[in-house]
Amino acid sequence: MILTLGGNGFIGYNFVKRFAKKEKIRVFDRTINQESKENIEFVEGDFRYADFDNLLDDIDSVFHFISSIVPFDGTDRIIEDIETNIIPTLKLLESMKKKNVKKIFFVSSGGTVYGECEDPVGENAKLSPECVYAAQKICLENYLYLYEKYDNIQSYILRISNPYGLEMKKEKKQGIIPIFTQRILLNEPIEVWGTGKNKRDYIYIDEVIDAIESVYQYKGDCRIFNIGTGKSYSILDIIRVIEKETGKHANIQYMKERKCDLKNSILDTSLINRECGWRSNLTIERGIKDYIYKLSNKL
Repeated sequence: MILTLGGNGFIGYNFVKRFAKKEKIRVFDRTINQESKENIEFVEGDFRYADFDNLLDDIDSVFHFISSIVPFDGTDRIIEDIETNIIPTLKLLESMKKKNVKKIFFVSSGGTVYGECEDPVGENAKLSPECVYAAQKICLENYLYLYEKYDNIQSYILRISNPYGLEMKKEKKQGIIPIFTQRILLNEPIEVWGTGKNKRDYIYIDEVIDAIESVYQYKGDCRIFNIGTGKSYSILDIIRVIEKETGKHANIQYMKERKCDLKNSILDTSLINRECGWRSNLTIERGIKDYIYKLSNKL
């Protein structure tokens, strides 16, 4: 059985939907919006106070999707981040050691941990966190390395770029493609921080789950994998694609530039292609078109 922490979030939800077709899954999250169904058991709770010993009963692997913060300027929430993300994860790892659960997959960040990068950046590049969110991810990556070294808990780090697709959580105010698309469709203004020339590697959620599945089946020795498309697009590029696919004009409101927003971020995904046989094949135009089609059928 797989324990999925944050299984009601964006990536977690899509992961559970796919993996429950062939695996038994225990989903833990702060809120549960659906009843238990075949192959899925739901447990509601706060990550800070979770009873990990019970959660890990009959578990073979853990998928850790939980993060209570998103990238932001400043250091005001460092203590909160330690209390809500880092300390509970260490408690989880201690319980895994106690319960003899030997495999964990941790969703890190492919965009923020590397800092500025003009060229595609690989897994062995120097890490340069530019915000508290990135520092948290790197901190937990380092602890996972130690638990593998001393306690033989196999830890797979998934450095995912900027995923987009259905089921993104609006309250987190994250994911410009869904946010911009829905506001443009509703003739509402969109906010762009800075000039809009910041470039990111955007990847469709279905491809993210494909990549995660390839790492789950992997038997080799590599532990850190970039998951992205290997291509970057500016915010203005994204807006132009959405305008083309929706047939509507965007009302852009330019806001003051934020320090946490990188100028350029792009991932080298040759390692996961070589080791796991996965590669992104979806263009940004096709991905946004597919997202808009699915969104229109859901509305």
